[in-house]
Amino acid sequence: MVSGQGKRLRYAADEAPPPGVSVVVGLQTAVLTCVPVVVIMTIVARVAGQSDEYLLWTIFAGLVIGGLTTIVQAARFGGIGAGNLVIMGSCGAAIGVAVLALRAGGPPLLATLVVASALFQFGLAARLAVLRRIFTPVVSGTLTALIAVSIMPLGFAMMQRVPADAPAAAAPVTTIVTVVTVAGLMLRARGILLAWTPVVGLAVGTAVAALFGILDFSRAGQVAWIGLPPLAGPGIGPVLDSRFWLLLPGFLFVTLVITVKQVGDAVLIQRLSRREPRATDFRRVQGAVSACAAGTLLSGIAGTLPVWPRNGGIRLARGVGIAARSVGIHIGIIVIGLAFVPRFAVVLLSIPAPVLGAYIFVVFAANFAQAMKVIFQSDPGRQGAFVAGISFWVGAGIQFRAIFPEYFSGPAGQTLANGIVTGGITVLLLSLFLELTGPRRHRAEMPLGEDSLPVVDKFVMGLAERYRWRGAPLERLRASAEEAVLSLIRQETDASAAARGLRVVASNDRTGATLEFTAATRGANLENEMVALGSRRPDPTSQRDLTLRLLRFHASSVSHRQYHNADILTVRVARS
Repeated sequence: MVSGQGKRLRYAADEAPPPGVSVVVGLQTAVLTCVPVVVIMTIVARVAGQSDEYLLWTIFAGLVIGGLTTIVQAARFGGIGAGNLVIMGSCGAAIGVAVLALRAGGPPLLATLVVASALFQFGLAARLAVLRRIFTPVVSGTLTALIAVSIMPLGFAMMQRVPADAPAAAAPVTTIVTVVTVAGLMLRARGILLAWTPVVGLAVGTAVAALFGILDFSRAGQVAWIGLPPLAGPGIGPVLDSRFWLLLPGFLFVTLVITVKQVGDAVLIQRLSRREPRATDFRRVQGAVSACAAGTLLSGIAGTLPVWPRNGGIRLARGVGIAARSVGIHIGIIVIGLAFVPRFAVVLLSIPAPVLGAYIFVVFAANFAQAMKVIFQSDPGRQGAFVAGISFWVGAGIQFRAIFPEYFSGPAGQTLANGIVTGGITVLLLSLFLELTGPRRHRAEMPLGEDSLPVVDKFVMGLAERYRWRGAPLERLRASAEEAVLSLIRQETDASAAARGLRVVASNDRTGATLEFTAATRGANLENEMVALGSRRPDPTSQRDLTLRLLRFHASSVSHRQYHNADILTVRVARS
């Protein structure tokens, strides 16, 4: 059975378009990828008061590292990379914390903090199976919304930044025209025009700025077409003084946001890149996060901002129907090539501040709306909605210095004066409180093998007795547990299956019970096998086919997540 997306897909992940198509699509997407990178670096360097040499260097490094990481994501080297069309670029979510770091200690401090963030992200990638309970829609949506809150003040300040001799109407008119253009295109444009929204919006705003005489392109003619920027990296040696420790929490929370976005984009691009529906391969999701961490590590060494996934790959797959990994490699190569065209970057650097401020306002307003959509599409309920609401307003109040600002003036207080940190701490603590006070989880551990079946059944019977399961629901619960264990056992093709451990975690609520089976297995994905079983005639002699059919019959839902270090099968059994 081919999904709706599969019917619209022109080139799936492992299909190669003609070379001409790859080059044309790659060039167009590469230009669209470079524009926001240059804009982000310009905002950070200008607001932080850095030199032109550092700005040119950080643009060059950001483009090269973004291109390299895009290639790694597409090609997938040794388990690092998504194996899909994932376009990487400098992270707009890091603007606020990067400005603070550059103001406090310049490029060396920023480099040290970004390297620390990369090491933290490598740890997140390795433990993604364990951290899945933390990366809930409420937590990820709230953190993303707080990123917008932390960056908006920078955008508002840039809207008013014009030369002293500029006409009084220059800043407001330029800002309004840019906002109207970008917002109008985002609301009504389709296809290719929607993809070119950043370029069109910035071009229209720049044209209006030129009419007011606040545009200066003179530097572009002084720069060569091809060449290297002056070396202005962070220097040698980490900065590990009090400034590092004060700013580190903010960078770690931004890294959480980057990781959440990387996980979400990796899951979505997998779905969009296939002609037939299949379960998400979380080993590739881990690879995507690892590739992002590797790009961030290179960014730290170069003294520039961390990387994160841009929306270009998803737009290509969803809008144009091109999800080929080979196109990702072309895009990465072209982005690296554009890094060696300094005049291209200098032209973009001439964009007036009100235009950039207006662009920030519209883009991060859209990001804020998307964050709210992530939260409420997950149906968080009264408790989840309360957690998101109170966490957001704690962060916003701290960011805008509306909540007891006198207590956040000292060195230690400045760490908590960041809305991302305070709001992030709030949402994590409240989520942890809900987790600890929610339905009790019962655990059991045993070897994975035929001998574990009576142990699992005894464990399930104890759960049923405790919560008064009776009759048919009890039989479904026992049968689902048995078939789930048999499914994991029969996945194994080697004699060492019984040497692997099995952990069972069960919880009960008003509507049913959830059984989670965690094992270090190496078999195929059970969700995929159940889909395939539904589309073919079952083998009456196959015990595995029978096990999968029984599991699908007794359980109300089955989810199978495979990671590099864990295999997690979650079975939900309804009580009614």
